[in-house]
Amino acid sequence: MPAISAKLRELLIQTELFVFPEDFVVVHLPKEHRAISAEWFRYATTRFAMVIQEPKMITMVIPRRRWLRMQNMFEKYEANGPWKVISLKVKQSDEMTSYLATIVSVLKDAKISIIPVSTIKNNHILVPKSDLPRAVRLLRDYLENCTKKKKTKD
Repeated sequence: MPAISAKLRELLIQTELFVFPEDFVVVHLPKEHRAISAEWFRYATTRFAMVIQEPKMITMVIPRRRWLRMQNMFEKYEANGPWKVISLKVKQSDEMTSYLATIVSVLKDAKISIIPVSTIKNNHILVPKSDLPRAVRLLRDYLENCTKKKKTKD
């Protein structure tokens, strides 16, 4: 892994990992599907979900249990999973591109398939459920190593 800036190291040290307990699926729908009611995505019943509309398809990341209840609404779809969502909580910075690239490379180097997702305030990594323990261990070790390196430099 290449050397990282002091500012990026600070972000990495401040990172809090959170794993959503639910299993998730990634669903691809053709663009001509009918609208999905917001009722399916209420915070009280769905703590994490994502819907991305593109010109030729719609992609959703939703809890597996939610998908099992709603899949009969669609004639055509592709779904895969189970996935787990690792949330990376960290203060926003102008280093966020480097931050996410660093996190992604830790998992990529370990040959873990991922789907990185960013919002204005948070970063998330989807990992196959079978790789979750290894992914969390690698990320925690990496973040802990950043803290140790900072202490030795101080």
